[in-house]
Amino acid sequence: MRFLKKLLHNQDGVVESTLVIIPLMVVFLIAVELIVAVNYRNLDLSSAQSAATMGAITSVVSPGDEVVALTSDSSLEDLRILITHRTRLLPNLLPRLSFLGSSTPGSTEVTGIAVMEDSP
Repeated sequence: MRFLKKLLHNQDGVVESTLVIIPLMVVFLIAVELIVAVNYRNLDLSSAQSAATMGAITSVVSPGDEVVALTSDSSLEDLRILITHRTRLLPNLLPRLSFLGSSTPGSTEVTGIAVMEDSP
């Protein structure tokens, strides 16, 4: 019993384990932040492409979207392309330090493109 009590109150290795745990936690948070950023970008890309496709089929253009008209010599080959843009701020899991670089939060910006259908 005395040995167990002495073992539990022993402080050897506390500083060393702290010096290992803190950088390990920082690396873990950086990895999680990268995973979140990639998943947000993929989700936003899917959403922007879906909005572009729906807008191209229904010929409904949102206020932030662009329509680019491509003309050719033949009237049958005139195309209109709908371009949608999406931007989202990324969550900060690790505080930004001013001496490490930019302290502004990150964001994702994606574009969806679709060919607009002509209404009969």
